[in-house]
Amino acid sequence: MNPIAFKIWNIDIYWYGICIAILFVTGYSLTRKFALKYEANVDIIDDLLFKLVISAIVGGRLGAVVINLPYYLANPLEIFGRPGMGSQGAIILCMIVGYFLTKKHKLNYWQMADAAAPVLPLGHILVRIGNFINGELLGSPTTLPWAVTSPITKELVHPVQLYEALISLVIFPFALKWSGKPKYPGYSFLRVMLIHSVVRFFMDFLRPHSSTLIGPLVLTQLIALGFALGLGFLIWKFEKNAGSF
Repeated sequence: MNPIAFKIWNIDIYWYGICIAILFVTGYSLTRKFALKYEANVDIIDDLLFKLVISAIVGGRLGAVVINLPYYLANPLEIFGRPGMGSQGAIILCMIVGYFLTKKHKLNYWQMADAAAPVLPLGHILVRIGNFINGELLGSPTTLPWAVTSPITKELVHPVQLYEALISLVIFPFALKWSGKPKYPGYSFLRVMLIHSVVRFFMDFLRPHSSTLIGPLVLTQLIALGFALGLGFLIWKFEKNAGSF
């Protein structure tokens, strides 16, 4: 597929960029809608969301650099010139920045996290579709009937991006339902993040990697596993204490 959607004054407009733009606009609107249900000040919510968008961009870039650290240590200027984002970096930085911002404005962190929960599957749907159109992050070789041809190796490979997009499409309506009426603060966010982490852990087995850290596991899988264990504990703790922690 052609990654370029169209041109404006000889400037290439990429499908990936369009997907990201749709994500930010739709994600911003959805989160704002749910956040205002908690009677938070409109101006505070808008300021918080703007800073979280910046955090997602910065964190995503840092995540891509950390995952490919040996390359960037050898080519430091490429940190600013080479494209690429890491979803885990975006999520982690947003969680950290969100904690301090909600504390500053005296908002409930878990309520705001619930408000943002649907953005996770929505982001994976749009970003993975963009990845597929770009012909990047394809999986390992396979002979399955739905295999696609890698534009790099010309082999038949798993369309891992589409697997993740389809799974996220299933998760998305549940995230909307949970965020609309969470049983307790954190209910939606913890569950969406847990599912996201488990899916990421298993999907990475279908991606070719240059190096592993522990056995067959790569860094992104270790991060996903850490998230899954921590989130599972928090859900158990919240349920045990009727939503308080």
